[in-house]
Amino acid sequence: MEHNIILVKPDSSNQERFVEAISADLLEGGYEIVAIKYKQLSSEEFEGNFICKNRQHLAYMISGSIAAILYRGHSAVGFGRNYKFHFRKQHSTDKLKNILHSTEPGNEFAVQFELFFANLNITEHHQFADQGVYFSSLNEIQSGELSRLASFNLIAVSNEEASSQQFRETCSLRNCRYVGYRERIYTSTELLRYRRKADSSAKDMPEVRVLHLHDLQEYSQHIRHMKETHKIHGVVCYKPKLTLLETEMLRTAILENNLCCVGGSFGEQPPGSIRASQELADMFEAHFEHN
Repeated sequence: MEHNIILVKPDSSNQERFVEAISADLLEGGYEIVAIKYKQLSSEEFEGNFICKNRQHLAYMISGSIAAILYRGHSAVGFGRNYKFHFRKQHSTDKLKNILHSTEPGNEFAVQFELFFANLNITEHHQFADQGVYFSSLNEIQSGELSRLASFNLIAVSNEEASSQQFRETCSLRNCRYVGYRERIYTSTELLRYRRKADSSAKDMPEVRVLHLHDLQEYSQHIRHMKETHKIHGVVCYKPKLTLLETEMLRTAILENNLCCVGGSFGEQPPGSIRASQELADMFEAHFEHN
């Protein structure tokens, strides 16, 4: 069950009314409201957990409390993104004071969840899929906890590792969707080649090819070049060590090249620390269905 957060921005006259209207729309859409939290942010909290556009943006966002609505249901991220624009059109406002924000998957969700819902366990109220679990980075405890994830893709460093009994046992878990292989193509760049579990060792089977950049310098041109030369379908965008600004800039470059975003722990933190949305996991499914 996917979770997402809608944030209602400071508005002393209308915020309560907006929260009530949004809550009613969520319930009518079949979503469950998990929690609602009001929080007045300091300038440090805002700058550390949001992309601060300018001083005017900062002043507005710390001018009053922000209402955070945590909700869950099928494709909660996609709903929130579409609903945001629908609600803004209904209530005229200027470009800065645009009423609400729907969190993007991965890094932003993780950061803003901890800011507003620190009393809740994020592993129980998370988004959908960890698309990048590195098998070689798992310890015994983490291996045992994989079955608790909604979904994950398991990545091997080599064909030899993928052939090991331990790897086969791990990828046989019901919630393991795809198997990936790491291939170093440049000093700071890997190609992750995802396959269906049943096709993991067969030749000439459909793959989803994903670029994993370990150095973000000149990534816009790098992505464009890799798309042409290595026929990539997506790029790792959501992962623990990226800042919100790095994530947003990389995400923009990915979408400009008509590629999908991928997210996961990738050995940087325990599995499930960064998860992508149902809609991104569905892109994998759609690719394999049509190939």
